[in-house]
Amino acid sequence: MKLSSPDKILWPQTGLTKRDLLAYYEAVAERMLPHLRDRPLTLLRANAGIDRERFLQKNLPASAPESLRRFDVWTQTSNRTVAYALADDIDDLRYFANQNAVELHPWFSRVDMPDRADAVAFDLDPSDERVSVWWAALKMRETLEDLGLESLVKTSGKRGIHVYVPVQRRYDFSALRAFGLAASRLCASRYPDELTVEMRKEHRRGRLLLDWSRAGRAQTLAAPWSPRAHPAGTVSTPLAWEEIDGDLDPTTLTLRTAPQRPDHWAQMPAPQRIEQACKVLEEQGIALEDASPRSSRPLN
Repeated sequence: MKLSSPDKILWPQTGLTKRDLLAYYEAVAERMLPHLRDRPLTLLRANAGIDRERFLQKNLPASAPESLRRFDVWTQTSNRTVAYALADDIDDLRYFANQNAVELHPWFSRVDMPDRADAVAFDLDPSDERVSVWWAALKMRETLEDLGLESLVKTSGKRGIHVYVPVQRRYDFSALRAFGLAASRLCASRYPDELTVEMRKEHRRGRLLLDWSRAGRAQTLAAPWSPRAHPAGTVSTPLAWEEIDGDLDPTTLTLRTAPQRPDHWAQMPAPQRIEQACKVLEEQGIALEDASPRSSRPLN
């Protein structure tokens, strides 16, 4: 593949170019592709750089290479079939670089079982600097450990932290949403002045959000090792839990530095069952409720 406009600056603050994006994808392909393979992808494209107009692309154009696999999904809202891209190998990542794809967002399910996710994700989203996102991540981990579950952690590439719980592909999205909300409620109930499950900003009152809402068909987060449209050219970087403290500056984890790091997600925990965790939640008085993230009623 011939890279068009290789010297185009995509991250003006750091001078990172389209050539740098390609080099990054090539450098992390071996560690990134296992988290993308067989998962429909949404691309964030920045054709004129991240400080100009950007757009999310779900539907792969007809001009895309035939070698790039598609996954067709009928969408009721737009009344059409959307052809999602699938990434199988390094050449697919090269194509994404040529399309100025500065972020890759995969589904939590794979195409063979699109209605069965293999992870529950918690997106820790700080409202301000009052509550440390690092502290909140550790409290979320403690809560999950109390429920008998292992978890993984990565930076969002922006202000937040992502905590993942690998699960067996046996639960529908309703069950996973109910579990995610209940686990978040348990954590927030222990620290009610600092943490909340409220999706609506007017209900948060400065507390850090434990966003439990990602369990759903076509829901996504930035992939592990995905670049981000952040001025510093950051990456959503897998971490070791031992690194979670206030001294780690996520803006130092960039396209230039991230490939030199160890891959802390190379060995994933085995997929887990959540029945025992749900039982513990109910014993502690936390209801398993499949609430809508768009609900206007308070959830705490």
